[in-house]
Amino acid sequence: MKLLYLKQLLLAVTCFAVVAMVFVAPIPQDSAYHHFTDQRQMAFLPNFWNVVSNLGFLYVGVLGLYRLYIARRLVIVAPARLLYGVFFLGVTLVAFGSGFYHLHPDNNSLIWDRLPMTMAFMALTSIVLVEFLSLNWGRRAFWPLLCVGMGSALYWYWGESHGQGDLRAYVLVQFLPVLLMLLLLMLGRNVFSTSSGYGVVLIAYVLAKMMEHFDAQVYEWTHQIIAGHALKHVLAAFGLYGLLRSFQSRVMRYHVNR
Repeated sequence: MKLLYLKQLLLAVTCFAVVAMVFVAPIPQDSAYHHFTDQRQMAFLPNFWNVVSNLGFLYVGVLGLYRLYIARRLVIVAPARLLYGVFFLGVTLVAFGSGFYHLHPDNNSLIWDRLPMTMAFMALTSIVLVEFLSLNWGRRAFWPLLCVGMGSALYWYWGESHGQGDLRAYVLVQFLPVLLMLLLLMLGRNVFSTSSGYGVVLIAYVLAKMMEHFDAQVYEWTHQIIAGHALKHVLAAFGLYGLLRSFQSRVMRYHVNR
């Protein structure tokens, strides 16, 4: 009965968020978003630190794929292996997409940053659904979530190319999954012995967003050693690594709910 109420709550929160966003005015992409504080060129790379700080995503993504499919060292819900694979593939592609974007930041390159991020986000949301609510819910939600997530980025890009960019769907895809995952972590039944990895990744996500917001201030606080946006990448990758480590050390306590 508790899981039934949780399912109803998740659906209600999702419907409310979607309807509420309809009444929000279209959100165009701020052109100032591309003007990062640290634009230093090193080793022939423009925006050096914003580019190379993405290597953490590459490390976590490739390591996750290796331990999932080759070493078989991750403790997962086996019937949902594809979801974990898409998650780590998305993290790997974030390294390339974000790195490419930061070489020449503009709307045309930003789409390649946002597409893999939505892939990883939607896969992770589906994984949390599997582990804390229901295997069937997680697997059935995966493809619709993936299409909606990547579609939100493509819709924004299409709008920008026609002079009417609208970030509302992308903003919803960025923040609604975080809220849903928090509800699942608090109210769902974890089939594994620990959920600490998810706590680490959520805390890192919040800190990364703060670093992104205070990009210029961090650059000044560190005496122009590093800016907030590069630290955003480092913190996010650190959180993902913490999640990967937790996937290796946990043990299954309960049967997965169908």
